Amino acid sequence: MNKRLRILAINPNSDENTCIKMRNTVEKFVGGEYDVDVVRLKTAPILVLSYEDHITALDELCNLVRQSKDKYDAFIIACHSDPNLELIRELTKKPVVGIAEASMKLASSMGNGFAVISPSPKSVSKKFALAHKYHLRDFLKTVVVTKSDSPEDLLKAAEEAMKTPCVDAIVLGCANYTGADAYIEQRLGIPVIDGFAGALFMAAGLARYQRYKS
Repeated sequence: MNKRLRILAINPNSDENTCIKMRNTVEKFVGGEYDVDVVRLKTAPILVLSYEDHITALDELCNLVRQSKDKYDAFIIACHSDPNLELIRELTKKPVVGIAEASMKLASSMGNGFAVISPSPKSVSKKFALAHKYHLRDFLKTVVVTKSDSPEDLLKAAEEAMKTPCVDAIVLGCANYTGADAYIEQRLGIPVIDGFAGALFMAAGLARYQRYKS
């Protein structure tokens, strides 16, 4: 009998509130089908916005993955900047999924264009850079900054994004927005992608595929 699938979701910032939101999504989305552990990097800043923030807790991140790579079937980098994603993929042969890459690729498969809702003006150019990196620049139509991570403010930002031509899907561009997808989608009537939920979907699928091939 196969052992239960285990995924490690790494919050690259030090905010415990983000972890609480992520665990709530795990409980609702996974429903006990497989095991997901959510951890945060204690030496990281509260919010990861700059490229300097990416490397603040780099040693802690690398050590965590090295110590955990035999315990888990897949890893999730749960920040919509996908910090150090390629580096972590070098440290393990297990699937490593970033929530920005997962959400953007899922959104591109559900519409002709998408918008990203983001927490800070500083992150806007970085969202376009990520879309270019993932060969999705033609799909990303706009990035809208929200006033807060409340469902109501996220909805307002999504409504503003829909004024841009060809936006027929919304990407929630921060781990703190996890759990707000259904609230927004039911009111807008277009696909809304929670990056963390999307990463859970992709990480579990990739891990199962690896098991199938072995």
